Parts: sequence; structure tokens; C-alpha cells
Amino acid sequence: MKNIDVVHYVIIFIVISFVGTIKLRAQEGLPLVQGDYIYYYPKLNINTQNFENIKKNLSEVLKSTGQIYDVKNKKEINAKDIKEILVLDDRIEVEARSKKNNLTLYFPKLIDSTMIFYTYQNSWHYVYFPSLVNFAFSDFSNAQTLANNIYAIQYSLIDKRRDSLINVFKPLAENYRSLKQKPSVSEEQRKLFIQADHLNQQKKYFDAIKMYLKAIQLDKTSFPSAYSNLALLYAQTNFFDYAIFYMKQYLMLVPNAEDARGAQDKIYAWEGLIGK
Repeated sequence: MKNIDVVHYVIIFIVISFVGTIKLRAQEGLPLVQGDYIYYYPKLNINTQNFENIKKNLSEVLKSTGQIYDVKNKKEINAKDIKEILVLDDRIEVEARSKKNNLTLYFPKLIDSTMIFYTYQNSWHYVYFPSLVNFAFSDFSNAQTLANNIYAIQYSLIDKRRDSLINVFKPLAENYRSLKQKPSVSEEQRKLFIQADHLNQQKKYFDAIKMYLKAIQLDKTSFPSAYSNLALLYAQTNFFDYAIFYMKQYLMLVPNAEDARGAQDKIYAWEGLIGK
């Protein structure tokens, strides 16, 4: 099984003319192709699934997994080595023919982990949770089913966390709006924004995201458009939850921006793509 080294790219919630505005056309849910990898996104289905249905769906689809890779212990559990997979109220238990390969995955840890749903070289399909586990499937629809059902139980936490972070950001945005003299972009920030723009033009979206996040840490309000650009970059990589989060922050900083209507409409579109 091929394990992708993207955990350092994935960051869970932890341009005006002189820089050059990043103009992106978010893929609107189409798979993102990057070299040998194709990235997909899970779809929310909480309107038709309760937790008992989710458990049932997980129990069925996990029977078709070709391999489970225990990331923490660096162990591969192939299908022929799996005796039984149980989906309980708080965990998934994988019973292997060799007890030393048994694996227990607690839902709180799965829920709290970023999910990466991808295909490597159009062969196996993976549902990957960095530092935890990587599920491999030969059939794409089964991988999608697993991703969708895990995402359905992840989303309530994602929603609460986003609301909490938005509340933390609120006084910062209010203070920024009250300033008659807005903060200016430092030379170091300018350098990072320009480098991010260049990485975007090279379609190195994950690297561009990292550069933007680094720039924002230097000053969170000197360049509000950084948030909308981050949102568009996250949408480009099919991380729509993060796209919504950063676009909301952009609108909190500049609610009367010329592109405010378009920004809000993007949020609506991304919510539709994840099924909200």
C-alpha cells in the first residue's frame, strides 16, 4: 500500500494589486489531480443517516477493505489476515488472525483527525487519517462510502470547532473594522504573499496554503484578502470546510468589500458541495 506523506501539508484550524491578486477557479468538487495522486472529498449525508445507520454502513463497507495500515504502529493488516471488524458505539475494532495486529480505532480520535480521500496512480483508493490509519479499497464506491459515513459523524465537531474559532476571531475583526488607520503589510509578509502567488501559479496549492498561513501568523489583519485567497486555495484542493472557515473570516474583516456578495455565494456553493 502506498502511504502519502501529506500530514505536514494538512493544517486543522490551529490580493490587492501591489501583491497581485490570486485568481482561482475552485474546482467545484471535481477531483484534484496532483502528480500521481487524485484527491476527492467526502459528502455529508446527515439528513438521511442516523448513527445506527452509519454504524451499519461502516460494518458493511469495511468488509471490502483490501488493507488497513496502522500508521501509529507501522503495521499492515491485509484482508486475508482480518478475522472480523466490529463497529461499536465508540470505536471500530479490527480483529486480526494474529492478535498482535489487532487494532482499535476510537471514534473521538477518528472524528478529530483530518480525512484525506485519494487515489494513487488510478489504482487503490485510500481513506487516510494522518497518524492513525489508512484504509485501502480496490473499489472507489466503497472508499467513498467509508469517507462519507466517517465524515457524517465528523461534521458536528467540525461545525462546533469552526463556530468556536469564529467567536475567537470576532473581537479581532471588530477591532480591525473600528480602526481609522488600518495596519500595513510588512516587507516580510509581502515576500510571503508574493511567494504564495507564485506557488499558486505553479499549481502547488498545498505549498501556497502553507505560505499564506505563515504570512497570516505575522499579522492577522494587515491584509484581509489573504483570507479569501486561502479560502479559494482550500476549495481548489477540495477542503471545503476550511474554505468556508476562511471565507467567513474574510467577510468578518471586510463585510462591505466589493466582492462580499460573491464571497458569500461561494460559501453557499461550498456548503452545497459537502451536502449541507
